[in-house]
Amino acid sequence: MTTADLKRAFMDERPVRYNGITYQRVTAVIYRKTPDKTGLLVQGELLDKNGRAGMIAAAERIEVEEPK
Repeated sequence: MTTADLKRAFMDERPVRYNGITYQRVTAVIYRKTPDKTGLLVQGELLDKNGRAGMIAAAERIEVEEPK
């Protein structure tokens, strides 16, 4: 997903998928400098279904969970 999509999922508290697993919502949007310090890496912090664990994933690998 794009940075804008990640922000929208974060603000709307929508469920998202990463690596085939559905997470409750995005709890943070994280910006980090690239190792060569020439750009940014955008990541999302994802809350699991039990509300106990978080996963940090690259924005481009996160998908919005479509309602069924």
